[in-house]
Amino acid sequence: MIASLLDMKGLASARAEVKPAPNRRLPHPAGRVDLPAPNAPFHAVELSPEQIEGCTGEWRHLATRALEPNAFYAPAFAISAARHFPASERPRLIAVRDNADRLMGLFPMGARGPLFGDGLIRLWLHKQSALATPLVDRDQALEAIDAFLDWVDVHGKCAGVVFSRIPTNGLFHEALKRAACSTRRRIETLYAYERATLLPGADASVEELSARAGAKKKLAEIRRQERRLGEMGRLTFETHESEDEIKSATEEFLALEASGWKAGRGAFLSEPALATFLRSATRLLARENGCKIEALRLDGRAIAMGLILKSQDRRYFWKIAFDESLRSQAPGVQLVYQHTKALLGRADLEMVDSCAIANHPMIDRLWPDRIAICDVAVSLRAARQNDFSVSCRRAKARREVRELVKRAANRLLRRKVS
Repeated sequence: MIASLLDMKGLASARAEVKPAPNRRLPHPAGRVDLPAPNAPFHAVELSPEQIEGCTGEWRHLATRALEPNAFYAPAFAISAARHFPASERPRLIAVRDNADRLMGLFPMGARGPLFGDGLIRLWLHKQSALATPLVDRDQALEAIDAFLDWVDVHGKCAGVVFSRIPTNGLFHEALKRAACSTRRRIETLYAYERATLLPGADASVEELSARAGAKKKLAEIRRQERRLGEMGRLTFETHESEDEIKSATEEFLALEASGWKAGRGAFLSEPALATFLRSATRLLARENGCKIEALRLDGRAIAMGLILKSQDRRYFWKIAFDESLRSQAPGVQLVYQHTKALLGRADLEMVDSCAIANHPMIDRLWPDRIAICDVAVSLRAARQNDFSVSCRRAKARREVRELVKRAANRLLRRKVS
């Protein structure tokens, strides 16, 4: 992807000059990153609920200058989770500050300790989150990561810490490897996969995009279904971004999602805490221009809706819902098609993460590029190396067992993937 070395002080301009190439594997930029050596005393501390409320302003500022963006660790998203999720699912926030007391890193931690004695603690990753990349200052990433790992060394009482769902070739992963190497910590990949992503500047048209995806027939089918919907009424594609619009559109989304197959498992309205979280998060994100809701409407009625999160020059296609009574016209696919057309050619956007599972049967056929995601474990200096190795093997084995059980259950219950 990117073979040249990047100077961290010029990171923002360097990223803006990246030109997309066909059939890339993302995220980018990849390759070695020259990070400054630690030269200032940093310290980490766990924030109390009162301290969390008091640092939202500097937290937002950190998100704008983070080494790698992550909308799921934006204050509006994470604070809403801390307020409304059950206690066992809320994040604990570890803040890293420099000697001038500036917020230089934020690491949400899982509320629970090591799972069943596997000896590893994990950064916070709720089922509603698609990424768990910590926010660290782009100019002093190594210092922030070192301070956090030192904090875990003292407070973790475990063999290692797991950074889940971080971009494999991203800047944070590179910085984490550099930090681990400089302090003689081991780092091991526990899990890796790829998911679909859209590169707005890679193709000039949906025809070019579908050609790269090998989906020309699929594109013809989508357009045929679009004509069928047009024959049924007036078809419109709308984007809602203001706080008032988001508030109203969120209620539409909740009702639309609950009317479909997710009603019994996973729909926000199926759990009061989840619904309250969504209402709170979208409202707060709208105030910061951190989200939008897209709607495909038939005579004004929403037949498909998508929740899109924003962070720096990236977008995250977080959630989708559609009217299943129109399944033969594939309204969900039609929404993604309209979303794709609206974003192609946007030079100000680096990428749109689908937030989908690996090998998703719908989005993989529309978006040909991929973002590589991984879970990595970093050993702690206080732990014996053999303990870390054993913990990693146990973590991998448990994941394999969970995947086998999940696939068997899906086949048995004929569940759909999402």
